[in-house]
Amino acid sequence: MIELMVVIAIIAILTTIAAPSFKAMLQSNSMTSTVNGFLADTRYARSESIRRGGDVVMCRSDNPETSTPICATGSGTNGWVSGWIIYLDQNGNGTIESTELLRVQGPITSIDSITQTSGSARNELKFTATGRLTLTSMLSLQFGGGSFANEAQRTICLNVGGRARIAGDGYASC
Repeated sequence: MIELMVVIAIIAILTTIAAPSFKAMLQSNSMTSTVNGFLADTRYARSESIRRGGDVVMCRSDNPETSTPICATGSGTNGWVSGWIIYLDQNGNGTIESTELLRVQGPITSIDSITQTSGSARNELKFTATGRLTLTSMLSLQFGGGSFANEAQRTICLNVGGRARIAGDGYASC
């Protein structure tokens, strides 16, 4: 009986030590997955604009999984975490026809927010036929939110040339 109590005490101590590390690992994995998904979609939109020779738009959507998704017009409380859509804007009217929808990303539940921290306020990233963004300056997005320490957050930078990169943790700037 004493040996059983000692084993249970050792297991309790090890669990207490391992739990914070496990939480940090889960947060790190969800952050990595979200950031990589966003970067992959920006690269996809850029490559499709070059391949198709026309404007491809990646825009924030408050309800991207509806049958007829639309781009968000307001800033939203948590930014891009509500999801996004990618579409080909063949006629340049800024509306999505059903044949133009290329990709849909549903709401992100693993992190709290994806918010813009620099550059003019944007709900969309429009890539031209040359792969450039229609930006006038560098755009910075902060991935994370209140439940993530600054060390666990990520800063993404998008330049006017259409390239996206990870600048670093929550303390980094573009």
